Amino acid sequence: LSYMREIEFECHKMGIPVKTRHNEVAPGQFEFAPVFEEANIAVDHNSLFMDVLEKVARRHMFRVLLHEKPFSAINGSGKHNNWSLSSNTGLNLLAPGKTPKRNLLFLTFFINTIKAVNDQADLIRAAIASASNDHRLGANEAPPAIMSVFIGEQLTAVLKELENVTDGKLSPEEKTDLKLNVIGKIPEILLDNTDRNRTSPFAFTGNKFEFRAVGSMANCASPMTMLNTIVAKQLKDFRQEVDKLIENKSFKKDEAIFNV
Repeated sequence: LSYMREIEFECHKMGIPVKTRHNEVAPGQFEFAPVFEEANIAVDHNSLFMDVLEKVARRHMFRVLLHEKPFSAINGSGKHNNWSLSSNTGLNLLAPGKTPKRNLLFLTFFINTIKAVNDQADLIRAAIASASNDHRLGANEAPPAIMSVFIGEQLTAVLKELENVTDGKLSPEEKTDLKLNVIGKIPEILLDNTDRNRTSPFAFTGNKFEFRAVGSMANCASPMTMLNTIVAKQLKDFRQEVDKLIENKSFKKDEAIFNV
């Protein structure tokens, strides 16, 4: 524990916000949790943190194993990249709200992120692939190597209801029912309403997605760049589809968003 505290102290001296957490399953394995910050800075701090681990270990005649699977039949190591999108005013676009308007915003970014991962799963898989990480994926604690998205029963039920009622133009009654009884009743998703890290490499955990397949030796820049890029492309495609319905079929904006 004293070594962990020393690492935490060294990080704080360098301005790296990180907290020691707890022992993990493998012998001499521990979890460190970086504090939330903007992606570019977080990636740099994560790389610096890896350097701190090496330096503090050598100071005490230890060696840090950042290899994802150094020993067979013993849990390996990885990184959980917690990822969300914010507006320029600091509004978390992946957090459910308390009004239909706010929840429509949430669903728009939530569904487009899922669509991006579905359509570009090969790119996401390639972004975290390495010889050492592929030994870890699907073994013991690690998520499977096959890309999938876990969203939980509550949000699955919301999306099924949404799928059933949106087809073409909506009557005023249908629109009111959709806003009040489907979108307006999205529950506040509890952070523990998740599959932990067992079944899905890309899971929704309350107000963010957690990309759990990144390797412990990896630079997080590659998977984060890939994720940002595919979501940006999907959002552009979504906007074009919405605009086309508004222009060609005289849909109102919320009707077009529901349909797409």
